[in-house]
Order: sequence, then C-alpha cells, then structure tokens
Amino acid sequence: MAFRKNKVRLIWNNNFAYVVGVIATDGNLSPDLRHIHITSKDYEMIANCKKCLRLDNKIGKKARGQSLENRKYYVIQFGDKNFFNFLVKIGLTPKKSKTIGEIKIPKMYFKHFLRGCIDGDGSISISSHPESKHPQYKVRLCSASKKFLDWILKMCKILFRDIEGGSICELQSKSIYTLSFGKKDSVIILNEIYKGNVVCLSRKRKTALKIMGK
Repeated sequence: MAFRKNKVRLIWNNNFAYVVGVIATDGNLSPDLRHIHITSKDYEMIANCKKCLRLDNKIGKKARGQSLENRKYYVIQFGDKNFFNFLVKIGLTPKKSKTIGEIKIPKMYFKHFLRGCIDGDGSISISSHPESKHPQYKVRLCSASKKFLDWILKMCKILFRDIEGGSICELQSKSIYTLSFGKKDSVIILNEIYKGNVVCLSRKRKTALKIMGK
C-alpha cells in the first residue's frame, strides 16, 4: 500500500513503538479526529519523533502557563486520519489523560514503547541514601490514569524477568499517579529498554548508562 508524503507508515518496529509511547504520555489527539500533537521541553525528543515518523512538518515553539519567556515548549503537529484512527484502535483517545488504559501493542515492542513513555513523562534518577549514603536508583513514570500505570506494571512483570516490586502512589491534591521501581528492578528495566542502538532522549540515556555501569 502506498503512503502519501508526510503520512505515517503503519508498520510496527522499534522506532514506531517508541513514538507511540511518547504520544501516550506527551502527545495529544485533537477533537477534530485527524491531528496529532506532540509537545516537550526537549527539542531532541520532538526531533526524534519527527525522524522516526518521517515527517516534513516544522517543529514549533509554544508556552504553557503565564510565563511566556521561561516556559518554552517544542511542538510538532500533523494531520493524518489513518494514523489517528490507528491510535484510537490501539487504545488512545482525545482527552486520554485520565482514561488511558491498556495499549494494544505487540509484546516484542513493549520495551521500546516503555522507553518512549519514560522519555515522555518519566524519570531516571540517582540519589544517595540519607543514612547509608549508598546510591539509590529510581525509574518513575507519571500519569493521570492509574489504570494505565497498572497495565505498565503488569507488562513489566510479565515481560522482564525477575521484576519483583513496583509501586503506584497518588500525588496528593494533584490527581496524578506515579509508578516507581526500586534499585534492583530499575537496573533490570534499564538494561532491557536501552539494549542496542535505540532512539531515545540522550540526557536520560546518560543517567541510565551510569546506573547500568556502562
């Protein structure tokens, strides 16, 4: 099947799964049932998505909140009804933030999808234990939908060997949930999602490599 210029090829691969993960966390499906928006503080992530989807659309800038000078975000938006319908079919919808749940993706691409989610609305951190001073590693993912994080946790335990923990907590008064993995589980997950030469946000990969001792 031929695809017109600037249209997304609906073929699962590592990069495609990564972008779906970014859209699931930092993306938006327009109520017009055609346009997709991806927004981030990190230009690199938007550029990665543009390259993975082979888009010609320009990357723009916009502000959130009251400060127009200090809170600049990068955004790419494009219209593709076929891709929009595909995203809806696998579990994404307009106004998805509180309703998103299981995403229907091939299991072999889940780790790339998860890396996209973490680049979109997650974090990888190293800190020191306040008493022992031993290094503490954390992988976190935030969402307004607990159902989505429940599914992510379930899939991690199914697909990544030896995952034992993972906890979901609600941030008080913010209606936001955080899925957190401790030191051992974080190392396992990072070794899975950063295996090989993969598309990712370089600043998060840098922290991941320190945790993995590479």
